[in-house]
Order: sequence, then structure tokens, then C-alpha cells
Amino acid sequence: MNTAVKEIEINIDSQKVIQELYEVYAAKLMAYTRKNYTVSEDDAMSLVYKTIYRMAEVQNRYSFENEQKRNAFVFKMHINYLRNYYRDNKSFENRNFEVELKDFESAKEEIAADTNPKLNLLQQLLDQMEDWERILLLMRGQDIPYSEISKFVNKPEKQLKVYYARLKKKLLEDMNETLNKINGGK
Repeated sequence: MNTAVKEIEINIDSQKVIQELYEVYAAKLMAYTRKNYTVSEDDAMSLVYKTIYRMAEVQNRYSFENEQKRNAFVFKMHINYLRNYYRDNKSFENRNFEVELKDFESAKEEIAADTNPKLNLLQQLLDQMEDWERILLLMRGQDIPYSEISKFVNKPEKQLKVYYARLKKKLLEDMNETLNKINGGK
């Protein structure tokens, strides 16, 4: 059979593995994808399934020192699928239709009114950071080792600890300063 998609032979053992992987990773990968990428729910779920099935297929080829390394591997695999998705769908902008700006602004205001103001502030501060800074803060918050993070941010591992401490301190200071301004300096 000469097809573009490689079929995975599913037997009882692989069904158990897939189920275990789904239970552990599906919700996390889906939440990450929906939060950080503009992907439809169906496409996001499809990418999550691709990651899980691929992990089930290659699980016997790899061994991991600990669960964090395994999580980082799955996360990296998922990001690669997301990158492939965007590369393959470059013509996405050409297929989109224009939306009236006033509709978008009113929807944006409704969403902003429903969310926690402290979370909005944190999101704004994170959005102002460079990509590598956000990645460092978020991945370190997940207890991913600096050695793994250095692969994502292209910074020396030895300097990441200092960068992390400075970024965390600056983020907390900016949050407190802004909250104090909002609350009238209380």
C-alpha cells in the first residue's frame, strides 16, 4: 500500500498505551494549543491526536530519565506538528474573509469584561515580553530543567537561571506597580 499517511497497527497493547497517553496529555496539549495558537478546535484536536498516536508508535524507541524529560519530548513533538500545520496552511490568510472591526472590538470588550482583571494584566505584561522570555517563564513554571529550556530559547543554560530570576522579579514588580496604580496606591 503506497499512501501518504502511514497507518498504525492498533492492537490491544497499543490501545492501552494510547488511552494512557490521552488521559495524561490530551487536555494539556489541547489547552496549550487553543491558548497559544489560532487553530480551530477540530484542527487542534486533530493535532493532539497526531501527537498521541505518534508517541504511541515511537514509545519503544526512546527511554527517558524521568517524567519531565518525557513531557518535554511530547511537548516538542506537539510543537513540531503545530509548526507543520502552519507551514502547510500558509495560504490561510488568502482564504479568510474580512470581519467588521466594530464587531471584533465589541466581542473583545465582552471577553475582557468577563475575565479576571489580574489575569488580564498578567497577560498584557507577558505579551510585552520577547518570545524567549515568555518561554523561559512558562516552561520553568512547569519545572522543566534549564538544559531543556535552553534548546527552545537558544540561550546558554548557565545564564538562564539568572535570566529567570530577573524576569520573575521584574514581572512581579510590574504587576504590583500597576495594581497599586489601579487601586489608588493603597
